Amino acid sequence: MTIKEHSLEMRGMPHRDLEEYFLAIGGKQVGLGNYIGLNWEVRLSEEWTCTLGSIQIPATQVTFWVNEEAWSEMLKAFRLRFLSAGG
Repeated sequence: MTIKEHSLEMRGMPHRDLEEYFLAIGGKQVGLGNYIGLNWEVRLSEEWTCTLGSIQIPATQVTFWVNEEAWSEMLKAFRLRFLSAGG
């Protein structure tokens, strides 16, 4: 079992939505911004404001440590949950 690190910068998603997602999929909070589940661990950075022109949106760095074999399915489920379209 090979554990790999992957990072994503999530923009436009409130930090609390990310926290709730990792708890909902069976994770346990093990410190400020740290979550552990079956075959994975995640660290959420503190939220900051990203400015795009005159728009300010929340941003959070999400760092995953996950079993290499489970990564594609975990990423697919994560992306599907936070899929959004501008409007």
